[in-house]
Amino acid sequence: MTTRGGTLRNTRDHCCLRDLPGLVVAMFALLFSLVAGVHAEATQDTEMIRRVGITSFRDKSVTIREWQPTMDYLSSRMPGTRFVAVPMTLPEFEIALARHELDFVLTNPQHYIIMETRFGVSRLATQVRRENGLIVNRFGGVIFTRSDRQDIQRLDDLKGKRIAAVDRTSFAAFLLQYDLAKQAGIDLDKEAHLEFLGFPQDNCVMSVLAGRTDVGFVRSGVLESMAREGSIQLSRLRVIDPAPQQNFPFLVSTGLYPEWPLAAAPHVPIDVANQVAATLLMMPPDHPAAQNARYYRWSTPLEYQQVQAVMRRHHLYPYDKPEPISLADVIHQYLLPVAIGLAVTVIGLAILYLRTHQLNVALKTSRLKLSEMAHHDALTGLPNRNLLEDRLTQALAQADRAGNKLAVCLADLDGFKPINDKLGHKAGDDVLQDIAANLKATIRAGDTVARWGGDEFVLLVTGITDIEQIDETMRRVLAAVARSNTHSGGLPVSASIGVSIFPTDAQTPQTLFKNADAAMYEAKKLGGNCHVLHAQEPVPA
Repeated sequence: MTTRGGTLRNTRDHCCLRDLPGLVVAMFALLFSLVAGVHAEATQDTEMIRRVGITSFRDKSVTIREWQPTMDYLSSRMPGTRFVAVPMTLPEFEIALARHELDFVLTNPQHYIIMETRFGVSRLATQVRRENGLIVNRFGGVIFTRSDRQDIQRLDDLKGKRIAAVDRTSFAAFLLQYDLAKQAGIDLDKEAHLEFLGFPQDNCVMSVLAGRTDVGFVRSGVLESMAREGSIQLSRLRVIDPAPQQNFPFLVSTGLYPEWPLAAAPHVPIDVANQVAATLLMMPPDHPAAQNARYYRWSTPLEYQQVQAVMRRHHLYPYDKPEPISLADVIHQYLLPVAIGLAVTVIGLAILYLRTHQLNVALKTSRLKLSEMAHHDALTGLPNRNLLEDRLTQALAQADRAGNKLAVCLADLDGFKPINDKLGHKAGDDVLQDIAANLKATIRAGDTVARWGGDEFVLLVTGITDIEQIDETMRRVLAAVARSNTHSGGLPVSASIGVSIFPTDAQTPQTLFKNADAAMYEAKKLGGNCHVLHAQEPVPA
């Protein structure tokens, strides 16, 4: 027993000696983790977190899933700043803004007017959507019934009918339609039966189709979206008092109003607000973050007075409780404080006016610069892809209505790489600027030349009457490129051009560019300095 006990005691002593180095290592590891934690905390403290309140009508987790990628896009392009999506209801917005807990807000136009009026938020950018091949940054309201309801043809026929809407506070799915009826002399509260079914707006559509209600109100685009999903057949519905708008891809009954804006709280520095606006304006169209939130890109902010006018007409919050104050009563009771207050106010207003004027001038200048940056190439000053895409969409619509032809011409420079390699990138930039100036001087005033990227240019030629006209234009273009050799160090400058013509060759922007690209490569194969019409024989310079 003594021996066994001694053996056990010796074993324990041996274990303690053997584990001593491990304990030392563990202590150092603990110390390192504490230091690392302090460093991480210090790093985190240096990171500025910007909270972006976003109106959430449904599950807030869905709002975060849709919009956090846009926040991550902003964070990736503004080092040291992390943007966080915070889904909110309107009451939560008001509490958070009053406590200065939000830096930016993203909401529908009606909510924006409330926050602008009460808290002084200022808009930075407006959402742009792309639907049915058209780019839109406005929306409207739709009034519809079943196509077999011959008793409902005009607004006046809404009297006595059961009307399905989402909610009384919904701007696009109730207020716009209510306002339209009111201006036509119809008081829906007294002369119809309103039924509010809640979100989603699909509920209103299905209620009308099932015959539970006679008429439905939804936002523009909802009917087309449900038809694409296979939920409904548009032929089973009819729009009441349709008001089609030029270049607007949806059925609509009301006027058009600006899309959701992103706005900055008053405490956000103007430099930060401008940087956020510039970053959103420079977001590539159909960026994954934009696709995630179902928008196309951003534009400079629109004006929202139309929205404010509708709210004022119907005395909606914050215009619902006018409280007139008698100036005579105030002066009678508070004569001396009022006099002092007026003097201070006059001085304060003068200072505020001067400061506001300075800020407005700076803001207008910044917006002009941002718009220029968002739509023009920095090196050549030519339109960039964003502006070219807008012009092509408009040109296609005009050509389609007039029965005219237009051409998309993709020009790639031949042998441009040797200029960069032998003479340097400065010489290459000078050559590109010369080419841009010569091309701009060569094309007609109504046509467009844009820089596509690198050493590629795109020409949009309108009003084409025959192939000989486009051949002659391309010969002038090739000659203009060849003249751009002032900075090429004796190296020849030429181009390979691919041409795709609407509507004979293609009808959509994507197909036009695809065909022009294929024709351009055919021109390359032929040795360059020529143009090729898609699906036709090449034409030399």
